[in-house]
Amino acid sequence: MSSGKKQFTKRGSDFGRNKKQARTNVHASGTKPLIKEESELPGLLKQTKEPLILVLDCIQDPHNLGACLRSANGAGVDAVIIPKDRSVPVTQTAISVSCGGAIHTPIFRVTNLARTLDQLKEHGICVAGTSDHKGTRNLYEADLTGPLALVLGSEAKGIRELTMKKCDLLLKIPMAGFVECLNVSVATGVCLFEVVRQRQVGAC
Repeated sequence: MSSGKKQFTKRGSDFGRNKKQARTNVHASGTKPLIKEESELPGLLKQTKEPLILVLDCIQDPHNLGACLRSANGAGVDAVIIPKDRSVPVTQTAISVSCGGAIHTPIFRVTNLARTLDQLKEHGICVAGTSDHKGTRNLYEADLTGPLALVLGSEAKGIRELTMKKCDLLLKIPMAGFVECLNVSVATGVCLFEVVRQRQVGAC
């Protein structure tokens, strides 16, 4: 007899990865990240039923980038999008900190982030930004169950103004203490796993 609880299902994409590569989740130095061409993004979106995309707007610290990639893979994110300019590249430090996330989650480095966000919207994906000061929707009260692109910004300035204008909604993480915000990699994990929680509850 069924207990009524839904079995947790693994998800996420290894779009374009060599299937012969080992999937060991280790601190990988010398292993290449799964960097994809911008032109390949529409193909991934077409083959993904309910996309979960992580967009990182101008992250500067490779440790933060690596931690975000680790959380992204753990949450079953289908792709990570980062701008080519004003953003730290996927360095060996980022790869190591990602613990395998960088080599198993497709990473798209795009020329024009605003244009890419428009492209995501054309595929029916809601673009949700995060902002400590301008966020109007509580993370835990917003409906994040549909196709979603979650946008987080740089360590010092958050998401850029133009990026913010492309967002369908702006989320904020309620803070109970005196600090105003979380480190971007911690915020990424919090937000992504709230999406995972909502999707699991919604599927029951």
